[in-house]
Amino acid sequence: MATVLSLAVALVCLLWAPAASATPLNRVEDGVGIKVGERSTFHPGFALATGVDTNVFYEDSGEGPQAAAFMAPTGWLGIGNRQVRDGMLMSPPERSGRLMDYNISAILGFRQYLARRANVLQQSRLSGGVQARLYLLPGRRFSVTLDEDFFRHAQPSNYDAGADFNFNRIDHRGALTFFVRPGGGRLSFAAGYRNHFLRFQNTSQDVARGNRMLNGMLGEIKWRFLPKSAVLFRYTMDHTYYLDCCEDIGSGRNEDNFAHRIMGGYRGQILKKVTFDALAGWGLGFYRDDTNGPNFNSFLADVGFNYYPRPTSVIHASFYRQFQDSLLGNYFTDIGGRVGAQHQFRWNMIAGVNANLLRRRYAGLPVPGIEDDDITGYTGSGAGGFIRNDTMFVLDAKIEQPLGRIWALALTYDLTVDAANYLTFFAQTDAAGNPAVDIAGYNKHVLMFLAAIRY
Repeated sequence: MATVLSLAVALVCLLWAPAASATPLNRVEDGVGIKVGERSTFHPGFALATGVDTNVFYEDSGEGPQAAAFMAPTGWLGIGNRQVRDGMLMSPPERSGRLMDYNISAILGFRQYLARRANVLQQSRLSGGVQARLYLLPGRRFSVTLDEDFFRHAQPSNYDAGADFNFNRIDHRGALTFFVRPGGGRLSFAAGYRNHFLRFQNTSQDVARGNRMLNGMLGEIKWRFLPKSAVLFRYTMDHTYYLDCCEDIGSGRNEDNFAHRIMGGYRGQILKKVTFDALAGWGLGFYRDDTNGPNFNSFLADVGFNYYPRPTSVIHASFYRQFQDSLLGNYFTDIGGRVGAQHQFRWNMIAGVNANLLRRRYAGLPVPGIEDDDITGYTGSGAGGFIRNDTMFVLDAKIEQPLGRIWALALTYDLTVDAANYLTFFAQTDAAGNPAVDIAGYNKHVLMFLAAIRY
């Protein structure tokens, strides 16, 4: 019997790991666009996706995962004078006569499951949002960036429940950053503010305990000692507090916290076709109201390279160790690696594949009988110290073929595997009087075909 505990695990995985199947917001690359003014281009598009999901509720294989076909119409609009890739505005670093580089887009999609079971059909929901990237006075001695992502995500719960119990949520992430480049621009200073707001639309008190607000600051010093090479030092501080949880100190599975990250290293181009990033540092996470602990105090790292064998191809590989505040327990630590490749063929077909393998360690799980009266115990790796260890593998592959100026076809495949060997026991019992047990871990395959009109 899966419970809110595994719901939180699934959500955290979807928030922090690539999982394209989480929402119906699937689209293809923009076309040539419609010129608006001297530099700006307007891009409309519409796609109809159909496919199959082998595990709608993120169930363990021993609990009988529900498979279902689905349809997902999606429409989007965008306007800007620069493209956005991996969430970043592709604004050249050099100074020009531009007052602003920008890209603003909106997307709206609806997922309709095609199944006989009513509880699967009732999981169909609307998702949508807005993404904005603004860069004022790019490349000048003083410049400002504004990043905003505001989305409403619709997502089923990960167990066989009614439509009222789900992960539908409002998710806002924004940042305002100021840059100063004295002298010739080789030395730059950055300071900024960032904010994250997460609220679940589910009225269940257990899910609402994940509602939170984050306020943070960023400081960075960068020195470009070669035209395409730089060393940098970065410090971030985030204060997270939960809006509907933990009024009594030491109770609840989520506590307010402060997180500090200090990173430094190299970023730049080391060969004609190779870029390289190497950042390392330390992280500190303080849960001052949690009398049972623990806090985080350990090293962080992010090392990666990109190889461009030709202008239309890229190969990427990276290694990382990071920690994040968790909706389950206090925090989780990830140690893993990513590899990926993308290539555009002469007939304009785009093919790409990415794989991510990581070890995730949750620390500070709710203490049975003290922080959570519903939980009676755990078994599995680390259970005695209220720790849970998961091995996760995420794979996504996509082939996209433009047909003329407006048509495009795409085929995508997404695989998510959580190989957790972990059990959670609860005080409640089933109809037969047996104790409720949550079996962690799941496998999820999503195969999808898209037909799109875009310009």
